[in-house]
Amino acid sequence: MPDVLRSYLNANKASEALRLARQYENLEYFAHGLEILLHHVLDEEVDAHPPPAPENAVLPRVLSLLSSFKQYLDIVVQCTRKTEVRSWRTLFAYLPPPQELFEESLQRGSLKTAGGYLLILHTFDELATASEQSVRLLSRAMREEDWELCKELARFLAALDETGETLREAMQMAGIRIKQGPEMGEEAPENGGGSRLAVPHRPANVSLLDGNGVGLVAGSSDSELDAGSVTSGSRSEHRDD
Repeated sequence: MPDVLRSYLNANKASEALRLARQYENLEYFAHGLEILLHHVLDEEVDAHPPPAPENAVLPRVLSLLSSFKQYLDIVVQCTRKTEVRSWRTLFAYLPPPQELFEESLQRGSLKTAGGYLLILHTFDELATASEQSVRLLSRAMREEDWELCKELARFLAALDETGETLREAMQMAGIRIKQGPEMGEEAPENGGGSRLAVPHRPANVSLLDGNGVGLVAGSSDSELDAGSVTSGSRSEHRDD
């Protein structure tokens, strides 16, 4: 399917491509097929020398086709996870700003997809925006009790600031009670919230939703985060390297 769609789009036959795609949209791997199409066309245009003129570029035709399907936002995020950052500028030259795609994902209730756009905002050096939207997404994930996403957002915020201050402020703004570490001379509880948070370097192509995060413990009315482990855990991780 991706190759046939690509052939139609190369010939600027958008209507025929859409008609064909509609015939397969109920298949289990339909979205994956569209992702392959996007990935191949993006790679081709990134490597083209000279780059194609806008009226001859196939990438905007692919994106227009994808926008006809409900999986559109997720397909774009999945594609960025599997391509180099240098390709992202080419891709987003034909897309709305990542901030708008984040907002649309949030409105649709696709929280994990919204999380993917946070990584893109961060990579494009829109740090203030990424931090602000992380708080919004964290609050929403808490309301929906998506604790796995909460952990990954905590990890993302810690990556923005190795001191842990950005994470602490975000947790407070989101209404999470911060669990302080043990005082000097006290032993940490054996099964307390002492999960380590490894603050990663800023990788070129790693999903926000991959890796291990800080544990959030759901209480009766509050969630707790062991804030002390945010910075100490990350430092010990680097020493082990």
